Parts: sequence; structure tokens; C-alpha cells
Amino acid sequence: MTANKRLQTRLGKRCRKLRQERGLSQLDIVRYFDFSLSHYQKVERGDLDPRTSTLVRLAECFDVSLSELLDEV
Repeated sequence: MTANKRLQTRLGKRCRKLRQERGLSQLDIVRYFDFSLSHYQKVERGDLDPRTSTLVRLAECFDVSLSELLDEV
């Protein structure tokens, strides 16, 4: 596994953890924060290398700063 893939996987796990801690479903993320379901699912699975703009939107979804989002990544 490449270093980039490991980062993507850890980011996905972090997003899943934050989403679950907030009691949100993947559909909640899609409905309220204007992501496509497949795009968000790829993030959580670690199959996507998200752009900075996507990371900023994810941080907003979870009501954390960008540094907090990436804290455990």
C-alpha cells in the first residue's frame, strides 16, 4: 500500500468516526451538505484523494476545523 493510499484510508476512517459520533448517516451528509452519495462513500472507503475544497467542506459538515479533521490522519 502506498503512503498516499494509507492517508486516504485514515482520512476515510476519521470521517466515518466523526459522522457516527454526530449521529449522521451518509444520506444526511449528502442531503445537508451537497455531496453526491458515491463521492462521499469513496471518501469513507479511502478510494478517493479529496481536493482541499472537499476537505474544507467535510470539516464544515462535522463542525470541526480543518486541522481537527486531519488530526488523526
